Amino acid sequence: MFKTHFERGLTQKLVVFLLLMIGFVPIYAQKNITGKVIDEKGEPLIGATILVVGSTTGVITDFDGNFTLQVKPGDELNISSIGYATQRVKVNGKESLQIVMVEDSELLDEVVVVGYGTMKKKDLTGSVKSISNATLKSTGQNSTLGALRGQTAGVNVTQNNGKLGTGYNIEIRGMNSINKSSSPLCVIDGVIGGDINAINPVDIERIDILKDVSATAIYGSRGSNGVIIVTTKSGQSGKTVVTYDGMVGFTTPTNLPEMFNGPEYVAYAKEAINGGSNHNPFVGREKENADNGNFTDWLDYTLQNGFQTSHSVSLTGGSEKEKHIMSVGYVNQTGSIEGEQMERFTLKLGIEGKVGNFTLGLSVNARYGNIDNGSREALRSAFRLRPIASPNDVDGNRQFYVQDYRPERFTNPLYDAENEVQNSRQLNGYANFFINYKIMDGLTVRSTFSPYAYFDRFGYAADTFTKSNKGTALPKADLTNNNGYSYTWDNTVNFVRTIHKDHSIDVMLGTSTYEAQWEHSYISVKDLPFNSKWHNIKSAGTEVARESWEGRDRLVSFMGRFNYSYKDKYLFTVTGRADGSSKLAQGHKWGFFPSAAIAWRVTEEGFLKDNSVINNLKLRLSYGESGNNAVDNYSTILGTSSTQYDFDGTNANGQYLNRIKNDKLGWEKSKEINLGLDFAFWGGRLAGNVELYNKKTYDLILSQKIPQTNGFDNVGAVNVGATRNKGLEIGLNTVNIQTKDFSWTTNLSFATNKNEITEIFGDSKDYPDQKLFIGQPVLVHYDYAWDGIWQTSEKDEASKYGRLPGAVKEVDQDNSGTITPDKDRVILGTPFPDWTGSITNTFTYKDFDFSVFIYTRQGEMKWSKFHTELQNEYLGEINQLKVDYWTPENPSNTFYRPGFNGGNTSLLCYKKTSFVRVGNMTLGYNMPLKWLKNCHISKMRLYVTAINPFIFTNYTGLDPEFGANATNGSGNADNTATYNGGVSVSSYQFGINVTF
Repeated sequence: MFKTHFERGLTQKLVVFLLLMIGFVPIYAQKNITGKVIDEKGEPLIGATILVVGSTTGVITDFDGNFTLQVKPGDELNISSIGYATQRVKVNGKESLQIVMVEDSELLDEVVVVGYGTMKKKDLTGSVKSISNATLKSTGQNSTLGALRGQTAGVNVTQNNGKLGTGYNIEIRGMNSINKSSSPLCVIDGVIGGDINAINPVDIERIDILKDVSATAIYGSRGSNGVIIVTTKSGQSGKTVVTYDGMVGFTTPTNLPEMFNGPEYVAYAKEAINGGSNHNPFVGREKENADNGNFTDWLDYTLQNGFQTSHSVSLTGGSEKEKHIMSVGYVNQTGSIEGEQMERFTLKLGIEGKVGNFTLGLSVNARYGNIDNGSREALRSAFRLRPIASPNDVDGNRQFYVQDYRPERFTNPLYDAENEVQNSRQLNGYANFFINYKIMDGLTVRSTFSPYAYFDRFGYAADTFTKSNKGTALPKADLTNNNGYSYTWDNTVNFVRTIHKDHSIDVMLGTSTYEAQWEHSYISVKDLPFNSKWHNIKSAGTEVARESWEGRDRLVSFMGRFNYSYKDKYLFTVTGRADGSSKLAQGHKWGFFPSAAIAWRVTEEGFLKDNSVINNLKLRLSYGESGNNAVDNYSTILGTSSTQYDFDGTNANGQYLNRIKNDKLGWEKSKEINLGLDFAFWGGRLAGNVELYNKKTYDLILSQKIPQTNGFDNVGAVNVGATRNKGLEIGLNTVNIQTKDFSWTTNLSFATNKNEITEIFGDSKDYPDQKLFIGQPVLVHYDYAWDGIWQTSEKDEASKYGRLPGAVKEVDQDNSGTITPDKDRVILGTPFPDWTGSITNTFTYKDFDFSVFIYTRQGEMKWSKFHTELQNEYLGEINQLKVDYWTPENPSNTFYRPGFNGGNTSLLCYKKTSFVRVGNMTLGYNMPLKWLKNCHISKMRLYVTAINPFIFTNYTGLDPEFGANATNGSGNADNTATYNGGVSVSSYQFGINVTF
């Protein structure tokens, strides 16, 4: 235990203050009082805290629940213990006390959202994980998905790339489909399919993650990949409360790959030239710089620290008849390269009122985002530019072309940062209107209408002095518009009744209608007379491309859920939902998805009911089926594309068939069994859960090749193939130390998932050309294995394979003396982790708190885009990642000889990307109430947070989380890691939370 400098200073001031006050207050006679703290069963409570209200005087109970404390007449004692409701007892001249603590009903009866309703946590039969507002806020993230990273076992959240404002990928319990999305359904205040990042994390009350099919079954096909239910804050009865959350901080690039510095690059490039590379970089001024040691660190020249700030103000209040809330938020952040900036405004409105037996409510969430993503090219040039190139000419003026060798190849990154623009404006709006009518006790009818609308405008512009326009071409611009809406209309009837005290039933029946419609338009032009960006496209001299389309989707559902409980010991849940999808073929549109679950609360049995050690023990078993219609709209009907053809010597517009009809396409289906155990010991000091699951997905929606005699080479969507995901998840919460002044708690999570293909096209065969293998994960790396570098002593052996010393050594798997694709390629690894885990340690000392969150992903292998781009791609023409390369004088066994025939060098781009990351570290201080009450402040907390301060990994590229990601579309020549990409950053923040 230690004291900070700030705390020591504060303690000294408090001591002086108390000494001064002694002369102004009367001295009361003090005496010792003894007591014992027990639970409702008469068992002593160890470590209960007894504190004199209004003072720092206090003790904790011993192993027999006893305590002794010095008090004054009229003192009041505050008694608290984990898992029990806090009590206050007045001394009133007593010399001995016996205090009976009652279990905290709020803790035992915590309510979670399960879809179309709520349920007490103790009554759950499915796998549900809840994340509180406090946990989300503690991460310091302004992105909700960013705040979820590593927080929950079995929920994998990874960042796409380091570009400001980019999104995240999320999967629950592995990838179920092949080449289809496995993203879970997001439900925001009843709005289905919304953008979770559109919600300000400060406005979120809780997030409930439904993981097994039993828990998600009420959402039918929509929940086949899991469900994330976001519940935002609502109004509260009582006095009006105003809260303010503010933060200011900065970001700095971190974990940057180590590139060759000036002397290292010169030595490497000369070795490549000696080896036969025709990329001769030593000409003109660059040769002078190399000879004289004048070098430029282009990353340092281009990258910058970013600024960030966020502010949120909310107002809540109400009465028994009406509750309301209003919240506004603002975020501003700049990126690591000039021109990158993000602004976001959020609004939350909510009102709920009661009139007789009717309850009506309205909730609205809206976001407006303005994101400048800056240049696509600047970061790539910063990584590629050789340190012998100069940003300024001989007169000290900044120059556009910075190299003498192939000057058109690279430009000064700052020109691109200033003159290339990407701007996205996003407007999202969610609403939830509901009316609830209580027909009689236990019987209610509810109707909810939840619309969602969005508009996204993306503009791209490049001025003359950008690499793409080479400093000579006129400006160009693109404009993309995407907009759409959706609505969900749910109608439910709910009946709740307890019969003869022992039997409890909860029945829900309902219907749901979902419809979505969206539009897209795009136009690209060049030869603009001046840099008007995308605001004056009509003035462009040349139109490059244009397109537009519209889509529509509808889902109609009928559902029901039956919960039964006997004596709170035996729990039973049956759920069924029928979905009809417009995406599927006629006669195959409807699917029915049932589930059932049972649970046994063992601690309610007589042999454990009076047990003082085991406080909760519940076994759960569930089985369910779900469906997925993960297919593009109109995939079951013939499709056409535009083309041009010769019509009597003149180009004419026409259409051709591009998609074959499939009138048998139906649901992709999943079956899952889940076994769970929930437990709590020693009054909640050790609590957690264990989950085992096995999920099989069949009738996968895949593209299948067919003979071209049909006029097509494939059917875009057919029901074939099957996969399996099975795994183990563990969550653990511990209270390690609990004293009057100090506490230490730990939250742990662990998850492992085995993903495998069990069938592909119904013929029990592997398809190596598509990297699909039965018994292997959906995604694998299938290639030659490499075994170091051929050494001089192995010259004769290397020559058998057409290799020289210094080249990459492939493994001859069948020892045939030749390397062939059919015989020598093997499965090297998979991008899926072997296991993931996290740990959060929270320490409190008086009014201080400190927390550290660490998470890890282990066993991953990725095809690293960064290494394909910056690991000896051009042999001296560009700078590259620092490597220990082979020479006759340095017989490295890790990297091949530059400039020579290095063999299959791409094998060195398969990289293990396991990591351990310190997600955040937070130090907070809660101001004492007596300092605040005269200012009409009920709570104030100051904190400092470091986000992503450390990462431990052997991966040498960009951040291991997005090491495999390209930043542009497939097939694009610029499909690289640094083009339109970003770097990892660490964030350091100072914040304040105030409640009035």
